Amino acid sequence: MSKLQLLNSEVLRYFEDFVWKLEQQGLRYTILETLRTIEVQEAYYAQGRRPLEEINNLRKKAGLYLLGAEEGKKIVTKTMDSVHLIGCAADIVPVIDGKIPWNISKENAGLWLAFGRLGQEAGLEWGGAWSPYDRYGIGWDAPHYQRLRAA
Repeated sequence: MSKLQLLNSEVLRYFEDFVWKLEQQGLRYTILETLRTIEVQEAYYAQGRRPLEEINNLRKKAGLYLLGAEEGKKIVTKTMDSVHLIGCAADIVPVIDGKIPWNISKENAGLWLAFGRLGQEAGLEWGGAWSPYDRYGIGWDAPHYQRLRAA
């Protein structure tokens, strides 16, 4: 079973269309996460809000890798009510030379924007369209795509 198959059946086709569009453009990508457990969401929500030891205890319980001090300070989600919990979201990122370009730069911003455009054309809401935006016009959650219900 692919990670996309974990998505809600009503929204799966939108994500499949997005991935098809990426492949038609010859863009390399990876699907990081789709359906998320409440334990994973709790660990993500603690990040940047709680002491590192508590974050890592939650991450261990959720089966996630442990964080270092700097990574533990970074807020990665703004809610405990993520649509990942109901299988209506996926984190899909570009891959360049086998690596994810996490630091959006002048050199790769166009690629992130192309991903966002293709996701939106497939009928998905893109987290890169959510403020605040970086200097390249990309919002705070560029890997995130969601669809709350089928049209």
